[in-house]
Amino acid sequence: MIDIASILQSNEHVNIEVKAAGKGIPNSIWETYSSFANTFGGAIILGIEENKDTKEFIPRGIHNPQQMLSDIWNM
Repeated sequence: MIDIASILQSNEHVNIEVKAAGKGIPNSIWETYSSFANTFGGAIILGIEENKDTKEFIPRGIHNPQQMLSDIWNM
C-alpha cells in the first residue's frame, strides 16, 4: 500500500510519478504508464504538482475523480 504522506515529504522516485492533472488526464501519463509497464512497475499519483525548482510536492486535487477514472479505463 502506498503511504501518500511519506510520498509528499520526499521527491519523485524511479517508481513514483506525480501529475497535477488539473485540466484532466495529462498526455504525459501514457509515457509514464508505458515506462512503468516495461520496467518494475510504479505508481502514478494524480492531483499533485511538483515544483521543478525545489522538487517540492504541491497537492492540487482532482476536480472530478470518478470521471477521470472512467476516462483512464476507457482509453
